[in-house]
Amino acid sequence: MYKSLSCVAFFSLFLSACHIGEFEGQTTSLHKSVPAAGEELLEVDVDVPIGKLEIEAGTSTDLYEFDLDYNERAFTPEVNFQKRGSTGMLTFRLSGEGKHVRRMGKNRLNLRLNPDVPVVLRIKNGVGESQIDLGGMRVRELSLENGVGETSISMLTPNKISCDRVDIQNGVGALKMIGLGNLACKQLRFQGGVGGSELDFSGDWREEGEIQIEVGVGGVELRVPRSIGAEVTASKSFMSGVDLPEFEKKGDTYVSYNVDRVSKVLRLRISAGIGGVELKWL
Repeated sequence: MYKSLSCVAFFSLFLSACHIGEFEGQTTSLHKSVPAAGEELLEVDVDVPIGKLEIEAGTSTDLYEFDLDYNERAFTPEVNFQKRGSTGMLTFRLSGEGKHVRRMGKNRLNLRLNPDVPVVLRIKNGVGESQIDLGGMRVRELSLENGVGETSISMLTPNKISCDRVDIQNGVGALKMIGLGNLACKQLRFQGGVGGSELDFSGDWREEGEIQIEVGVGGVELRVPRSIGAEVTASKSFMSGVDLPEFEKKGDTYVSYNVDRVSKVLRLRISAGIGGVELKWL
C-alpha cells in the first residue's frame, strides 16, 4: 500500500519536473504595430543573435509592424521607438543567451516596414536564417553584418528612390543578394568572410554603381546581366584568383566585351583574399 503510494507520488513528481522542463523552453508571441504619422525617414536597427529573421514591405498605414516568437526564459526583446523631428528611429534587439535553457524555443522575427517612407536599414544577425525582401520599399541605405546562418537579400522591383550606400559584411554563413540593379545604389561595399557569397546585379540600373569587393576566405560569384558593361580593377597579386570571361585587359583595368554598346557600366574594385572571384554573365 505504502509502496504503491510512494510510486504514485514519485511518478507525479517526475511528471511535474518534465512539465517545468518544457515550460523553460516555451515560445512566447508578441505583436506590435505603430501607425505612420507623417515621418519622412525611418531609421531601423535590428539585432537578432539567434533565430529566423524576416523583413519585408508592410502597409502604408503602419510605420512598422512586427510579429515575434521567442523563448522567454532565454531571451528578452528590447524594442525602442522615438521620433526626432520628422525622422522615426526604431531599435530592435533580442538579448540573452540560450545555452542555459534545457529546451530551446524557436526565435522568429517578422518585421514589416512602410513602403512609402524612405528607410535606413541596419541589420546584424547571428546564428540562423535571414530572408530580407526589399521589394516595394524606399531604401535609402542598407548595412548588414552577416553571422553564421544563411542570408538572402532580394530586390525584385525597382527602388522607389536612389540608394546612397550599401555596406555588407559576410561572416561564416552563406550570403545571396538578388536584384542589386534594382537598388539604384551609388556605392556598394562588400567584405567577404569564410562563407561563400553570390551577388546578382540584375535589375533596372538607373545609377552607374561603384562596387568595392574585399574577398575573404570564401569565394564570391558575381552575376552580371549582358545589358550592362563592367570594368574591373584588381590588385596584381590577386588576379590569378579572378575568372573574368569575355573581358579584355586595358592598362590596369579589365573591360567587358560590351562596354561600347551599353549605356550603364559597373566599376568594380577587387582586393586580395584567399577565396576567388568568378563572374558569370546572365
